[in-house]
Amino acid sequence: MKNDRLFQILYLLLERGTMTAPEISRTLEVSVRTVYRDIDALSLAGVPVFATQGKNGGVSLLPNYSFDKALLSDEEQNQILYAIQSLRAVDQPVDALLNKLGGLFQKQNTSWIEVDFSRWGMGSTDSVKFERLKAALTGRRAMEIVYCSTSGETNRRVILPVKLIFKDKAWYLQAYCRMQEDYRLFKISRIVEMTVLEERFAALPDDLPPLEQSGYTMPIMQTVRMLFSSAVAFRVYDEFERDMISPQPDGSLRVDVAMPQDVWVTSYLLSFGTELTILEPEQLRMELAAQAKAIWEQHAKSPQSTET
Repeated sequence: MKNDRLFQILYLLLERGTMTAPEISRTLEVSVRTVYRDIDALSLAGVPVFATQGKNGGVSLLPNYSFDKALLSDEEQNQILYAIQSLRAVDQPVDALLNKLGGLFQKQNTSWIEVDFSRWGMGSTDSVKFERLKAALTGRRAMEIVYCSTSGETNRRVILPVKLIFKDKAWYLQAYCRMQEDYRLFKISRIVEMTVLEERFAALPDDLPPLEQSGYTMPIMQTVRMLFSSAVAFRVYDEFERDMISPQPDGSLRVDVAMPQDVWVTSYLLSFGTELTILEPEQLRMELAAQAKAIWEQHAKSPQSTET
């Protein structure tokens, strides 16, 4: 507790320049005697703090005092600044905080990294979602959501949010679902509606189940061998790990990867059109051919008019 108070005094003096002991005591809600003891402790620790008498007197630090002389190494300061920069990714108002800490550490705020998890072409929808999720998570407030499952069903449920998770290029919300009476993992993009309720809940236990047990069933995997034309090389390098890709002499790319036996895999592979050839397994080749034929049959005939 005392160390926290010493840090607060140091920060106040760096931010305001000079403060009287009574001003510090009122700000920190401690006695003036405690303030003087803390100032002595800072001085003994090597912090150049001093007091002046008179009308404009008070407690001050030597000009150009740098915070790193007291508590944090240069590397630790950079780690703090870079970590806070990454919060811009979820639209947190961190610029003012960065400027304050940059001045505190006597460092120029060099923005060498920018992380943006929002989707291309999206408006403010994602930002609104994250603001509501932040309010629910930090305030321990229940939420009512309308969620679209992988089966296409949409239902309304009340959840107790636990944490946001970014995994495999997507955001998820781990939460306790009252409808399922268990922890579940909800993909943020499939939350159709969300409302932060007034109801508050107690802290949930720390021993949360692993993500694999939060209502997520691990699919049966199959080894798939594919050949992509050079025309879609950019997608191949975007969507597969480098060690899965084998460039061929003619410019094509062979990919060997484990993929789940799931209906979405067929739809995903169809998005490559004629630039993809499935080499193995044969069953997947046939499924892809059947889907392509069904698509052709549906679009080869004239669509029925919906006008009355």
